[in-house]
Amino acid sequence: MPCPTCSSDNPEVAAYCHKCGTSLRAGAGTQRSYAVASSEGVCQFALISTVMPHTSRESADNYRWAMILSSVLVVGATALGLLPVAVAAAALLVPLAYLVYIYDVNLWEDAPVAVVLGVFVVSGALALLVSLVFFDWVFAGQFQEFAAGGRARSGFDLGSILVPLLVFAVLLPVVSEVLRNLPGVVLARMPQFDDMIDGLTFGVAAGTAYAAVETLVLYRAVFTSGELRTTEGLAGWIVVVVNLMVVKSLVYGTATGIAVAAFSGKGEGYDGLTAFYLRNLGFACLANVAYWLGVRLLAYLPYGQALGLLWGFLVLAVLVVRIRVMLQAALLEAAVEDAAKAESSSRDVFVETFCPECENMLLSGAQFCIVCGESVRAVSRQTRRQMAASPGDPPPEQPTEGGAS
Repeated sequence: MPCPTCSSDNPEVAAYCHKCGTSLRAGAGTQRSYAVASSEGVCQFALISTVMPHTSRESADNYRWAMILSSVLVVGATALGLLPVAVAAAALLVPLAYLVYIYDVNLWEDAPVAVVLGVFVVSGALALLVSLVFFDWVFAGQFQEFAAGGRARSGFDLGSILVPLLVFAVLLPVVSEVLRNLPGVVLARMPQFDDMIDGLTFGVAAGTAYAAVETLVLYRAVFTSGELRTTEGLAGWIVVVVNLMVVKSLVYGTATGIAVAAFSGKGEGYDGLTAFYLRNLGFACLANVAYWLGVRLLAYLPYGQALGLLWGFLVLAVLVVRIRVMLQAALLEAAVEDAAKAESSSRDVFVETFCPECENMLLSGAQFCIVCGESVRAVSRQTRRQMAASPGDPPPEQPTEGGAS
């Protein structure tokens, strides 16, 4: 059965083209499933399969439950008034989980976790420097006035907060977003890290690390007060901790992931400083500005912290959908280009093996599973090596007669 997009031959039972991922069974106007996680839709709000695209369905569930249980424990510590413990755990939860994910899936066997640790260290150092400049050295007075006005909620006077608002809700988010791009962009220029999913990974790592250090600097009074337990204002602190732990960290991570992924671009090799990258960098900056403008302005309203949390979730949802649409388009377009050129990609499967998602047979030369539509690019390099996904890799051992492979 020829594919209507790339003309590749596929078995009659195929639901997706093995070369370009085109849906062969969908009716007119029907959208195919998400190529990174074939059990989900493209525009579905699913955090794990978006920021951790190399996870299988089983491992994604493990990370999901681990994050949920950890979040419950952090919220419980906040409810007990253990603010130093709660704030530190909230700041570090997502970055540490992401580091465990990178180690677990072993994305780059020839580039150990030390590379990603370097991204964390550099991003953290940049966050420390920028936070000290904005919150302590240059704009300390404006920030204290801004924060005091939000706590007092004594009425909204735009004129009195305009300058702090421009500094902390416009200038700071833009500066920090540009700086968060630097480690990922440097790595994306290297041949072993030039795929869009690699760029996304480095961007999310840089964003979450930056958010963690910025939070620790901003809330350092909690650690230096000498009080381990607090009894006042715990309801408000719970909202703040959830915002820091989930929303802020993931808004930073997904926004930077979008920009660095655009720098990497589709297909083999990185695209670099193109109009596509600049548009997505601008989108990431705009998302950061929108997030902080909402949080800062809503703080002056009754229940402002809770409203800021809801606003942050809305911004995060937009960012997540944006990433998924970008990855979907990049995976499909790169595969179509490879099929049109009749060239083999380093991401192809060169022996008959099994899909890591649905465990059905993958055809030789496939970039997609013909049953579930899973992209071979969405698995780790370790898994691709086991699948002999590179022409230079040795094929897997053949099963002995009567035995299991």
